[in-house]
Amino acid sequence: MLGRWVFMYFSVLISFAALFTEVPHDITTRSGEDVEMACSFRGAGSPSYSLEIQWWYIKGRRDWQEQPAQITNDETSKDATKISVVKVAGGNISHKLRLSSVKPSDEGTYECRVIDFSGTVAQHHRVRAHLQVEPESKLQEPERRPQGDHPRPRHQAEARELRRSSAGSFSDCNQSCAP
Repeated sequence: MLGRWVFMYFSVLISFAALFTEVPHDITTRSGEDVEMACSFRGAGSPSYSLEIQWWYIKGRRDWQEQPAQITNDETSKDATKISVVKVAGGNISHKLRLSSVKPSDEGTYECRVIDFSGTVAQHHRVRAHLQVEPESKLQEPERRPQGDHPRPRHQAEARELRRSSAGSFSDCNQSCAP
């Protein structure tokens, strides 16, 4: 009987709460850049069950900043689009969302959802991050110059030049450098 009690006590001690071990963060980037968002989760039960991780895209920025980072319900917005799904057998899951050459239309909320099948009822968890994409800066219009005034060649117009030193690194030249 004592052996059974010790086993039950030991089983309770090794169980732990389900939690995100890595969450995506809000990102502001320029159009054309690559973006990566990471999401990792540790389940609550023994490693003989399955976990599912999903990435969702929700257009625009929702008013979710005041809500807790982890939400345990399974509501799906009509504006949400499922991007990817990964399933594993075990207690840990991780999945990175990679977006190549982002554009302003990629801006919005990205949500990492995890379904934990360790109990009799599946538990749903999610974390969110917002991607803001700044459009490419407009090309500067050429300066208007009085007629007959020609621009100097670029190498003369620059105020500073870099000169290679003998050590192989670059040094910064100020007024002492030749134009």
